[in-house]
Amino acid sequence: TGQQIRTVRGYSGGNVIINFKYEIQEENPVIDVCKTADQCFTVINTNRRAEWKHDRRFSVYNDRSAGLLLLFIRDLNENDSGEYKIIVKVSEDYSFFSEFNLDIKKEDCCVKSISLSASAGGSVNISCKYPQSHIRDVKFLCWRSGADLCAKETSVKESRRWRDEGKIRVEYDREQQLLTGSISHVTEEDSEYWCGVQSDQGHKIFITRVLINVTGTDADHCVSCVMFAADSV
Repeated sequence: TGQQIRTVRGYSGGNVIINFKYEIQEENPVIDVCKTADQCFTVINTNRRAEWKHDRRFSVYNDRSAGLLLLFIRDLNENDSGEYKIIVKVSEDYSFFSEFNLDIKKEDCCVKSISLSASAGGSVNISCKYPQSHIRDVKFLCWRSGADLCAKETSVKESRRWRDEGKIRVEYDREQQLLTGSISHVTEEDSEYWCGVQSDQGHKIFITRVLINVTGTDADHCVSCVMFAADSV
């Protein structure tokens, strides 16, 4: 009782990751995520440990050793807006919960998806716009690899200052509300990145999906070899 319900903002077509910290009270709690209306309708639940569970657009990862639940919601739309509960069932007689309000907006400033091309071994530049409401939040560019939602991430908060981490380099221009990124030594694995922001409450908002078509790879050369061989025959 008396808990302040936090608001998590997201954008139509984007994704969001919500962190829920809880006290470890038993080895195998059942965690249920539900959307409240007249009743609380379950959107996903889990009793797994350190393993992602997926159900349609919802995914959860329960790190019991840290008492941390990650809730991932993809392909957001305005109908996802509303109040949610994360319920940790400790026993038949006892459970506790946390609530959050999910607010999904359409944002004209920012495109949902960008498609780029790059040569293998070369570099590619990325530019993403951000809503005015996130001008003071941390901005990030992250690489998605399979089920890993953010395998590598480079973030920046100070305007007009470059931040380098490995092959990813980013800069944020507060006046233009623009994140500029550069990815070097591009390979086939660099096919999907996301531009986003991290709120002061810890949840991540994925705003723009960046798809990179990498050319000049071994697969491209193989196709050329097959075509050459067919022509020769």
